[in-house]
Amino acid sequence: MSNKLSRIYIGSICNRDLVVFEKIKKFCSKNYNVSIINLLKKGSDTFSIKYLKKQLKRYPISFIIVKLLSDEHNQEIYNAIREITPNILLLNSINSVEICESRKETFKKISQKCKNLDIPQSYYSLIEAKKACSNGSKIIIKLDKHNIPDLPKNDRIIGIAENLENFNNLIKEFNENDLFFQEYLGEYEIIYKIYIIGRWMVSITSHNRLQLNENLSPLELIHIRVPIDKQLKRRILRLGRKMGLTIFGIDYVLTKNGIPKIIDVNDFPSFRSIPEAVSLISDYIYNLVILQQQVYKTPVKV
Repeated sequence: MSNKLSRIYIGSICNRDLVVFEKIKKFCSKNYNVSIINLLKKGSDTFSIKYLKKQLKRYPISFIIVKLLSDEHNQEIYNAIREITPNILLLNSINSVEICESRKETFKKISQKCKNLDIPQSYYSLIEAKKACSNGSKIIIKLDKHNIPDLPKNDRIIGIAENLENFNNLIKEFNENDLFFQEYLGEYEIIYKIYIIGRWMVSITSHNRLQLNENLSPLELIHIRVPIDKQLKRRILRLGRKMGLTIFGIDYVLTKNGIPKIIDVNDFPSFRSIPEAVSLISDYIYNLVILQQQVYKTPVKV
């Protein structure tokens, strides 16, 4: 019984990038005496409020990680976390996780809260996008949902409309509410990815899958780490604060005049290309929980 009380218990509602997440669970258990408790019923991805309450009664959970594939049933999870566990610390805020499910809401938030970050011109309605296309702008059309189960990343892009006729043909089989429209920036062979854990940050290069040349050598396919401009780093950390994100990822391209343009934001990315991420994330989570316990003296119980 004393061993159970001495352990730290963290809840997880996760069904995405589970390979890396399992490594984090093992690292936390081995090095920090931290148990990560699955708040989704074992053997099922289905969320149950009854099971959530049962696990919260069974374990003194002081921290919750939410990392989800995009699904309409996620709203039930978001509502339950807000109502049942309002006093338990979260890795990324529920609002931020929910916002990052939608490309529309993500870029709308950036445009409202982080005006110093450059993003492609975004169109939040079909009328706006059609008008821009009619005026000569090339429009890239994407599915709005960010982490769609069993759908390759390339298939989340519907196409690039060069004129209104092309635009109408591309969207004719889709519901307007399922789509997101942005200006097409042109061809970029290299995309830069930034991974953030608290204030720690690293950037790597990644080849654009849409422009991938099959003749690239193994050396060219290696993810190369690159320095991050100090001003960009400050702005990205500010984005995290504004959105309620502490562990997240950013994709950007460098325009011809050298300006970084943000093209994607991902709450808790996979970190597959960052070998030290497992230990850094585990350290960060542990330190947050310990800090919370020092402030409140004891773990928060529901």
